[in-house]
Amino acid sequence: MRVLDKNTAEWIYLDINLIAAVLLITGQLTMNGIFIQPTGGFSIPLQGPITGGRRLVGKSESKVSTFIVDSIDFILAILLIFGQISVRGTLISSGYFSIIVSGPIFGASKTEVSEEAKKEFFEHLGVFFKGKRS
Repeated sequence: MRVLDKNTAEWIYLDINLIAAVLLITGQLTMNGIFIQPTGGFSIPLQGPITGGRRLVGKSESKVSTFIVDSIDFILAILLIFGQISVRGTLISSGYFSIIVSGPIFGASKTEVSEEAKKEFFEHLGVFFKGKRS
């Protein structure tokens, strides 16, 4: 079994954020609203063709409105790339799902990997891989 270093969980988070950023830039995801959190701050749901939703465009196909939506998506992608926001989870609905992003720049706490959760995850992963080889 390949030895996993102590930063593997952080790299997994980074990979997920980078994938979401690429999907935003390529138009497969777009901002689709805003969730105000009771603890302060807000989260943004992302959805698009890849999640079973539809791409948000300007009203009546307005080029100016669509450009504004695309600009917001690009800014969100930059924030994901530089770690100012991160993927927090998903919202599953009938026929589609949304990817939720938030972070310190939106007034939410930074997503950190706890040492205990990391240890438990890799212990379970080790048990899973040992079971597969038997």
